[in-house]
Amino acid sequence: MSPTPTPVHSYSPGTLVYEVNLSVPRDKVDEYTEWLKEFTKEQVRNIPGFLSSMVFSQPKPYGLHWLSEEGNTKTYITVHYVLQSQAYLEEYLAKQQPSVASAEQERFQFLVTSRRTLSVVF
Repeated sequence: MSPTPTPVHSYSPGTLVYEVNLSVPRDKVDEYTEWLKEFTKEQVRNIPGFLSSMVFSQPKPYGLHWLSEEGNTKTYITVHYVLQSQAYLEEYLAKQQPSVASAEQERFQFLVTSRRTLSVVF
């Protein structure tokens, strides 16, 4: 039996996206992405209000001062989590996100992370 596919949530007006941007050393990217694949699935399965996740690779972001010294030594990854509501996001940020970030930083001490919330307009 094949594994259950990760559900895909359409980005319709009002969809709430919690975005996490990561900067990973190129020599660690395979290990990290293997871990991230399972981690994002667990987040969706285990955290109330998390509906789906998508992981993107991206070229080096331009114009971001905190990345200006990195040269071409990093790989950049963006994760989008689609959430059911702002209330679920606020609960996650208050109760779970600090321990998730701490555990991730402990395991992968090289991460540079930024986070933001997006809401689909149209």
